[in-house]
Amino acid sequence: MKKVLLATALFSTAVFAQTPEDRIRQLEEQIRMLQQEVQKLKEEQKKAEETRKETEALKEEVRQLRLDIAMPKLEIKSYSGLGPAASKVHFNPRGVSIGGYGELTFVHNDVNARGGAKSIADMQRLILYLGYAFDEKLKFNSELELEHASTSGGHGTGGGYFKAELAYLDYRFRPELGLRGGLLLMPVGIINEVHEPPTFPSAERPFFERRIMMSTWEEMGLGVYGTVGPVDYRFYLINGLMLKGGGDYNALEPLKTVRQRGARAVADRLGYTGRVDIDLPFNLKIGGSFVYADVQSKGGSDSQLGLRRGSKVGSLTMFSPHIWWQYAGWDVRFVGALVKTEDALKMSRDLFGNNIQNPNTGANRNNIMPKEQQGFYVQVAYDLFRLFGPENQELYVFGIYEDFDTHKKVPSGYLKPDGHKLKVYNFGISYKPHPLVAIKADYAKLDYSKPKKDENEYRLTLGFMF
Repeated sequence: MKKVLLATALFSTAVFAQTPEDRIRQLEEQIRMLQQEVQKLKEEQKKAEETRKETEALKEEVRQLRLDIAMPKLEIKSYSGLGPAASKVHFNPRGVSIGGYGELTFVHNDVNARGGAKSIADMQRLILYLGYAFDEKLKFNSELELEHASTSGGHGTGGGYFKAELAYLDYRFRPELGLRGGLLLMPVGIINEVHEPPTFPSAERPFFERRIMMSTWEEMGLGVYGTVGPVDYRFYLINGLMLKGGGDYNALEPLKTVRQRGARAVADRLGYTGRVDIDLPFNLKIGGSFVYADVQSKGGSDSQLGLRRGSKVGSLTMFSPHIWWQYAGWDVRFVGALVKTEDALKMSRDLFGNNIQNPNTGANRNNIMPKEQQGFYVQVAYDLFRLFGPENQELYVFGIYEDFDTHKKVPSGYLKPDGHKLKVYNFGISYKPHPLVAIKADYAKLDYSKPKKDENEYRLTLGFMF
């Protein structure tokens, strides 16, 4: 530009000494030089804009990388049998991992939803997974759970609590062998380890998984796990089980009273549990799990036999086969179980004392522990959006049939409680606008053995995980 101005000044000093033709040529030269300078400025401006865009793109890429490092996206995959959100820390090479899930439910039961009411709206679960990867091999993982929106009985119908459901250290030597210790999920059934709401289609967990498999069931333990070819395994040594006291007993789910769940668990007696899964073509998984544990008395005023805390009053043995097939839009499951308790009569006497069932009059009929439980459930679900609809969304239709007996056998001479047999007919839909979000609606017919009255449940659930 300076050159153009200088040339203009020189031309202007000689303007009167030039012919018109010379002046025209000089003006044309000035115009040409100005055009060149303008073109040069445009090119420089264009390069500056391109540089700015490249810089902004690099800034966004760096921001996204930092975000991915700090909060990695949840992939729908499992580590050693855990659900996707619970597995998050195991796929993080280093640092903090945060995940979780939530379950908001509405249930209408034509007989009794809770405490005499027929309809209940509940913030059933709000879960936080907090983990830390010390390095690629050593991890800490935990699950913190708030149920029913509050820990106080003074809110709504109460019954809420805040607790740790999972807390362990995990060291993976190699894929074939890992070591895990702490508060561990019992590796039984399907739902007990994989229970984030978007991972199953029904509005609530199957009754069989809750009442027979005692989901969610966790105990203090130490054990090994790994993958050898197509075989996944987990084996844990755990604390023994313990009777809680007659006030915690429910004949519809009688063995839940023996869970200790890591709360100052009495371990004078021990137990063990394990699981084996075989991964077959077309994402078919078959396997089985088992539990054996001594059952201890709570002692003190809760022991109606006056036993010392930690004294053995019986034992529990569980075996559960399962099949799980997820392929081409299908989600098909089968879980069965056979549960036996040794010395169920002694357990009943320690639990109930004089309030034990009187088989002659039928008084306190529900106050008897089972000698044997058995049953199964089958689920068939299919994603209709595989046939039509958006590619990134899912719409499952499903049916579940459950058939189980909480008191298949009782101590000799005693009566079985009301409603000990249950058949459930459950069907509905699960719409997933995003792989991590599910809106579920279903109907469940609960067909009890007489004289307990049958029930009809209508349920709606909003579920998510992250």
